[in-house]
Amino acid sequence: MIRTYTKRDVPFIVNSHYELYHQEFQYDETFKAFIQSKVEGFLTRGNQRESIWIVEIDGENKGSIAVNEVDGEMAQLGLFLMDPTLRGKGFGQKLIQTVIQFCIDQNYQSIILFTNEELVSARTLYQKNGFECVKSWVDVKSSKELVEEKWKLNLISEPEHK
Repeated sequence: MIRTYTKRDVPFIVNSHYELYHQEFQYDETFKAFIQSKVEGFLTRGNQRESIWIVEIDGENKGSIAVNEVDGEMAQLGLFLMDPTLRGKGFGQKLIQTVIQFCIDQNYQSIILFTNEELVSARTLYQKNGFECVKSWVDVKSSKELVEEKWKLNLISEPEHK
């Protein structure tokens, strides 16, 4: 099931991101601190136009996704994680759809996200859901050189030019 987060979920969100990204992509401790600061930001702001969702299976947390407000018209998707044992079973798709619907309900006009080329499965899901890569650049994060990407999904139709 997908549910909204509680403060009890904070250690799961932080630790699962670090452990998975460290194991699969060799990210260092700076990534854990980055995730911790993102989650603390949600708690501090208490913004009703932001949320985190958790995938819970048989009482165990197995995934997460979040949306935060960039400005009144734009939201940002983040903290997207799926336990490797559940990949390919549709939960990632459901999480992304949850964020998109939430953003529509909150009257956002667009959603952005930041990812990198290494995250092939996530990038495939983003593209499947209408997100487009709008910018890429090389950066060093977590002691690695990464090709970072900014993706965007417009939630309102662009006016057609005649």
